[in-house]
Amino acid sequence: MIDYKLCWDSYTGLGGFSDGSYLVKYPRETDEKYARRRQLAIYPNFVKKIVDTYVGALFKVEPQRDFATNTEYAEFCQNVDLRGTDIDDFMRNIAKLTLVYGTVLLIVDKPKAEVPTKAHEKLQGIRPYATIRLPTQIKDIEIDSYGRIQKIVFSEMNMLREFTPGAWKVRIGNETYEGATPFGEVPVVAVSWTDPILPTDVIVPPFIHDIAKVSKDLYNAVSELREILRNSTFPILTIPIPDQISEEKLRNIVIGTENFIGYYPEKGGKPDFIAPPESPAKVYLEYINTLIDMIYSLANLEFIKGTEKQKSGVALEFEFQNLNSLLTQIAQNLEQAEYRIADLVAKWEGKDSFKGTIIYEKDFSYRDVERELKKAMDALTLNISATFDAELKKYIARLLLGSEIDDATMQRIENEIDGLEGLDNQMKNELEL
Repeated sequence: MIDYKLCWDSYTGLGGFSDGSYLVKYPRETDEKYARRRQLAIYPNFVKKIVDTYVGALFKVEPQRDFATNTEYAEFCQNVDLRGTDIDDFMRNIAKLTLVYGTVLLIVDKPKAEVPTKAHEKLQGIRPYATIRLPTQIKDIEIDSYGRIQKIVFSEMNMLREFTPGAWKVRIGNETYEGATPFGEVPVVAVSWTDPILPTDVIVPPFIHDIAKVSKDLYNAVSELREILRNSTFPILTIPIPDQISEEKLRNIVIGTENFIGYYPEKGGKPDFIAPPESPAKVYLEYINTLIDMIYSLANLEFIKGTEKQKSGVALEFEFQNLNSLLTQIAQNLEQAEYRIADLVAKWEGKDSFKGTIIYEKDFSYRDVERELKKAMDALTLNISATFDAELKKYIARLLLGSEIDDATMQRIENEIDGLEGLDNQMKNELEL
């Protein structure tokens, strides 16, 4: 069972992390001490750091779009939700929500209006827009064998919104409103951080689900360690109790941190202070470090924990490659989702499909690029031959510009490199003469 509330709370630091209700009460802990521990609890929010790091890496290079003749989608991208949000900010938010919720549903709709022409629609600002729905809002869903949504019902405040191919329906109380779309599809896009295992599994678990569970355990461990430190930092007073009458008198004594131990002095002894052993605190600290390591491991971020010196280059490369593959998968899914959004916008405007291109950055091997560039730049200083230098410069151009550059532009760059190399050789020959 997916605990969506825990996932959301672990990212925002709200809910049980804010009011302390995620803390597990000790078996013999009084209500007063439990309330105090909840009030003093601190949540180390690794989840937000991880999610924001991923989203920052995904959008470090902005997606490239060629709208071609799709002016409608170009206008849509400037104001996706009719609230002034541009497409990059919108998709950045979608990426964040997919990591927290696993799957996000996007409704691409268009306001209903009785206007005679498209020109009148444009004048009145009637155009497609997108809204976000979370998996927690799904009341019912039907998927065909190809993974296509055939029916979906969202629970929204005091209403139900239903979509089927070519039709929509809204139920508010006992009232029902319905209508048709100009194309025979469900205008809903499911976006996930990873692909479902089966085509019929539209909803995938959140990326941070296991991380959120570990974070809850970490939250408890930090609170418990603080309680141990609070109780062991101050020594406990030992007081001799000669008889039962004295014991009754000492029951409500308040000394130091309110802790004292009474003992019978028949065999000698005097009032003194003792301190609890430090081993429990050490055990807790080791466990906390283990949980933090587990969080970074689940997030494929082991290599940023500052342990590079203890690992081989092969191990670090493997860890970084895991992260690179995951980011590439997320970027690919975001790109496919935006193509689907663009298609729905085109169909709402009476076209068959979106004819432009949308490209998300999918190469996150920054260390590989840095290493290859260093090797190439060092090789340029060797002056092996003019042909070698020309081919090396072409290689550097491809490395820097990436695989997404179109063939015509790359060919023009290579021709310019060949032209410059030929000019350099001509100048060298003239100088030698």
